[in-house]
Amino acid sequence: MRSDPPVLRRLGPVPFWRGEQKCLSVLEPIYRRAMENARSALGRAPSEDKEAKKREEK
Repeated sequence: MRSDPPVLRRLGPVPFWRGEQKCLSVLEPIYRRAMENARSALGRAPSEDKEAKKREEK
């Protein structure tokens, strides 16, 4: 399952990031796990979130 982090992309680059990797590369896996945990807690399957994803991309 691939979950794009539109919220992270909208934030843009972190100005004072000093990590060796890009900030977005570090935060993407964390964001994906958080989304999966939220879906699980809410009892929603990823396929049910397609409409929500379309709304986020707009």
